Amino acid sequence: MVLGFLFHAFKAQHRATLPEGQLRALLDAYLEDLRQSDPEGYPMTSSQYLGIWCDDAHRFLRKYYGEDSTEPIFELTSGAEKALLWMEQLQGSTGFVGTESRLENIFTGLDDILRNTTTDINVRIQQLQSDAARIQEEIDRIRATGSVPIYTPVQVNERFALLLSTARELLGDFRLVEENFKRIAQQIAEQHAKPEYTKGAILGNMLDADDALKKSEQGQSFYAFWGLLLATERRLKFQDALQNVLSLPELNERLKNNPLLKNLVSHLLIEGEKVLDSHQRMSTNLRRVLDTTRAIDRAHVQTLIKDIHALAVRLKTDPPDGSIWSVEESPEFFNAMSRPLWQSPEALDEVKSVDVADDRISLEMLKKFSNLPHIRLHQLRKNVEVCLDQTSTFTLEMVLDRFPPRYGMIEVLGYLIVALESQKHFVGEEEQIITIPGPVPAKWRVPKVLFCK
Repeated sequence: MVLGFLFHAFKAQHRATLPEGQLRALLDAYLEDLRQSDPEGYPMTSSQYLGIWCDDAHRFLRKYYGEDSTEPIFELTSGAEKALLWMEQLQGSTGFVGTESRLENIFTGLDDILRNTTTDINVRIQQLQSDAARIQEEIDRIRATGSVPIYTPVQVNERFALLLSTARELLGDFRLVEENFKRIAQQIAEQHAKPEYTKGAILGNMLDADDALKKSEQGQSFYAFWGLLLATERRLKFQDALQNVLSLPELNERLKNNPLLKNLVSHLLIEGEKVLDSHQRMSTNLRRVLDTTRAIDRAHVQTLIKDIHALAVRLKTDPPDGSIWSVEESPEFFNAMSRPLWQSPEALDEVKSVDVADDRISLEMLKKFSNLPHIRLHQLRKNVEVCLDQTSTFTLEMVLDRFPPRYGMIEVLGYLIVALESQKHFVGEEEQIITIPGPVPAKWRVPKVLFCK
C-alpha cells in the first residue's frame, strides 16, 4: 500500500513535493478505494499514516515548511526514491530491456575515458586522424550508395527507454546530495551544543566541511551539473532534440507519452534549487549559532557587572584600606547622547555640477527617471504564459524576441519582477548582455532568467 500510494502521489505525475492538504486528500481517496475490497485492512486515518511515514523509524517521507508556505510540505526521502526506482525496474515499465544499447554505452564509455585521459600528444593526434578517416569513409560510402544507415524501430525504442531510466535515476540522486548538506548543518548545531566549542572552532569546522563537500566527487559532479543545466545553448539544444525524437514514427506510443523528459529541465531546476537552499540554510544556521554565542557572551558580561555591583554595595559602609585599583588614563565613553543636535549652517555652498561615477549614467538620463512609464505586470505575466504554452521552459531573451519591449529597460525589470514572484521560475547569479532596440540600441547587463511552466 505504501509503495503504491507514494508512486501514485509523486512519481505518476512527476511531482517533487506536495502540500499536506493535497497529499492527505490523495491518501483519503486512495484508502477509500482499498477499503472497498478490504474494509478492515487499513484502520488508521490519512493523518496517522503520514505521521508514521515521517517518523525516525520509517523515514519514507520528509515533512518541512517552505519559505512562503503556510502548511507543511512533503517530499520523498532518498530511501523511498531508491525503493520506488527498484520497484519500477522490477516491473519493467518501459517494456524494453536495452541490452544492445547498454553494451554500446559500455564500449563508448571506455573509449571516452581512454581518449580523455591520454596526455601523449601523438596518441591524441592519431585518435583524431582515425576519427577523421572514419568520418570521411562514411561520407564517401553514403555518396556512393545514396543510402544512410539508420536505427531500427527496436533500437530507437530501447535507447529512448534507457534515456528515461537514466533521467529517473538522476532525479532520485538529488535526495542524497541534499541530505549531505543537511547533515553538515546538523553537525554545526550539535557542535554548538558542546560548551567547549568556541565561535572560531564552529566557523572553522563549517568552512572545512563546506570546502570538503564541494571538493568531494559528489560535490564536484553536482556543481558541474548545475552549470551545465543553466547553459542556455545546451538547454535549447536538448529541447529541440527531444521534440525531433518524439516526432519519430518509430517511437513507441507509450514511451512517447511519458512526460518525464518533457518536464526534465523544470524538475531538475526545482531539485537543484532545493540542494542550494539546503546550503543556504547551512549558512543561516551558522549565522544563528554565532549570534546566539554572542548573546551568551553579552549575558555573561551582564552577570559579571551585577556581581561587581553587589560587592560594591556590600563594601559601601566599610571600604577596604588603600586603593583597590588604579587607572592611568580615564577611558573615553561614547553613547547616543554624546552626539550634538543638528544645527543649521550659516551658509550653503552652491552645487554647480554633478559628477557621475564611471560615466555610466548621465545627468540627462537621471532626469528621465521622473517620467518613467507605468509597467503593467499583469500584461507581462500574460506574455510569459503565452510563451510557456508552447514549451515547458523559456528564457528571458526568447520572451523579449516574442514581445519586443516598448518601454525599454524598465519593461525588462518588470519581467525580472515576474520571475521573482514565483518559485517555479529561476533567476541565476550569472549575467548576460541583452540589447534593447530603439533609435539608439542600448546594451544592458542583466541576470540570466528562465521561466518554467
